[in-house]
Amino acid sequence: MIIIYSITYFIIFMCALVGNTMVVLIVIKTPNMRTVTNYFIANLAIGDILVAIFCIPITLLSNIFSGWPFGAFMCRATPYLQGVSVCASVNTLAAIAIDRYLAICHSPRWRTTTRTARVTVVTIWLFSCLLLLPWAIFYEEYEHRTSRQVLKMCHQLWPDFEAQRAYFMGAIFIGCYVLPLTVVLLCYIFIGLRVWNRHAPGVAKDNVTIRRSKIKVVKMLAVMVLLFTFSWMPLHVIFIKLYYDPPIDQASQHFIWNVAIPISQWLELSNSGINPIIYCFFSKNFRRGFKNVLTCFTSSTKRQRSRGFSSGVTKYMTIEYTNGNVTISFRKEQKEDSSSTV
Repeated sequence: MIIIYSITYFIIFMCALVGNTMVVLIVIKTPNMRTVTNYFIANLAIGDILVAIFCIPITLLSNIFSGWPFGAFMCRATPYLQGVSVCASVNTLAAIAIDRYLAICHSPRWRTTTRTARVTVVTIWLFSCLLLLPWAIFYEEYEHRTSRQVLKMCHQLWPDFEAQRAYFMGAIFIGCYVLPLTVVLLCYIFIGLRVWNRHAPGVAKDNVTIRRSKIKVVKMLAVMVLLFTFSWMPLHVIFIKLYYDPPIDQASQHFIWNVAIPISQWLELSNSGINPIIYCFFSKNFRRGFKNVLTCFTSSTKRQRSRGFSSGVTKYMTIEYTNGNVTISFRKEQKEDSSSTV
């Protein structure tokens, strides 16, 4: 199981880190990609990068090893940073859905300006930081004693269990899942209806090209909503079960904590690695940007190698013409240091 956990978490870590870093580079380096929607996508990518850095490695290690070996400060900081990153990513998805809804359904009457986009991004991060603040307060490191050993553990220690349960349902489940999901669903439903009912002037209603275009758009929206929903749903369902109907028998507890939760955490975190595929590879501009980034990286690597091979050797070619015969000769000389004397 350790090998399986390591491989699967490594895959989503690389997809999330590399893919989202390339998204940010494309938006920054390409002038025609600096649009309002792409600013939101870049912010989503930054949130997913933070998820990859702070969530994936710690989650993997906590599923492999027993106890909490990272200290009291990391016990508070890690869940808080994880929660802020995830909450910012989810609410950025909602912001992207709203921006697309306004652009498609209310254009040109309503257009999101760059200033509005910046204010929205800052608001998302402030909202996430404030919403997850109780995790920075109530997560504590403590000792768990067994008959064989003493383990350092890291969990929420609220003074009242009812308050802890209410915070999970109101802030985590509703604020970071149900509310953004509802916004995304409504926006994409309205977008799908608008696109489906839009007819190009002068073109037959049953035109095959228009029909295929409509189906492609609806499929893309369905993929976005389904992946967003089902990658986050299992873990929330498990914690609702633990808060309201916790299992009593030891076999059920072992299955939930050692099988169900690790798999659900992987599904949840995999959304950060899937996002670049959804929001980038459906776009020709982003595909072109990915090719340009990879081409620049490959070209720079070849140039560095060619410099390394030619830096220490100078090649000479000599051509001599004697009695109607042409003689061509080659020789190599090592470069001498400029401080040496001849």
